[in-house]
Amino acid sequence: MTAPKQRQWRCFHCDALFTSAKTAAVHFGASEVSKAACKLKDYEEHLVVYIRELEARLDGYIAEDSHVMRAIYMMEADHRQALIRAEEQGYNKGVQDARKEIALCQQRATTAAS
Repeated sequence: MTAPKQRQWRCFHCDALFTSAKTAAVHFGASEVSKAACKLKDYEEHLVVYIRELEARLDGYIAEDSHVMRAIYMMEADHRQALIRAEEQGYNKGVQDARKEIALCQQRATTAAS
């Protein structure tokens, strides 16, 4: 019986070989859009600057102040304004209909009295 094959991950940037999922995750990052650790060294900016940018972005997410949240808040405000306008238009139409009905009733009353 053959021993089970050990899983391996190889970075095609730096050719490093990882046999542990944990160490591979540290090198490759948490998601598909993460930059590999070896590519972070190639950044023009210093690693500390990159970390500070990530911290600022994370603080924004925690405070629910990301560009996505601002877009959602703007959409909610636009929707709320549209609902208010529609409600006001409906109310104004109801007032106009009521005035027409009152005028019609007054006209019938004067016609019946004569």
